[in-house]
Amino acid sequence: MTTENGTTAKQTEILDKALILVGESGLSGLTIRKIAERMNFSEPALYRHFPNKQAVILGLMDRLEVMLVDAARHIAEETSLPARERLSRIITHHVQLVRKYNSLPILLLAEASTSDDPVLLDRMRTILHAYMALLVEVVTEGQAMGTIDPSVQPNCLALGLMGTPTALAVRHRLFPDTAFEDRIEEAWIPYFLDRIGPVEGGHQ
Repeated sequence: MTTENGTTAKQTEILDKALILVGESGLSGLTIRKIAERMNFSEPALYRHFPNKQAVILGLMDRLEVMLVDAARHIAEETSLPARERLSRIITHHVQLVRKYNSLPILLLAEASTSDDPVLLDRMRTILHAYMALLVEVVTEGQAMGTIDPSVQPNCLALGLMGTPTALAVRHRLFPDTAFEDRIEEAWIPYFLDRIGPVEGGHQ
């Protein structure tokens, strides 16, 4: 049986196990042998579903696109909500994704960058470009409506917004701290979104 995105049920199960392994030991600890062990497969049996580790990582990138970009797009399309509220929800979702999957987005980016694999690099560029484009779109809408400071270029604001979950992913991997990460969600994200509001009388 094949799902809508072309992944078989067994491939989906394998990717689920791969996500767990990445959460435990990072991409450096992700090997075909370890995935096969988790699946109670032999290595040759696993190769029938994924020909190599690159294919597994590409499968994880597809999963990331669904979890990050598709989710962000759904929020961005909720036009009944103010732009700043949608941006807050997108960034909060990104932070929660980082926490749930042990910094998966930054790990995949690092893998693509350090491997110098053009296929992985192009796939990650596509994902990040789509995500940034959604942030820029919502920022631009907010600026047009007068709810977001128009003095800063939308792509600069989008980069600043993406900076919080990206920096947290690095910190989470090195120094996981539940209380601190709760404060990022509960206090920092609302504070940052308030700071990019419209300038009134020369003050935020």
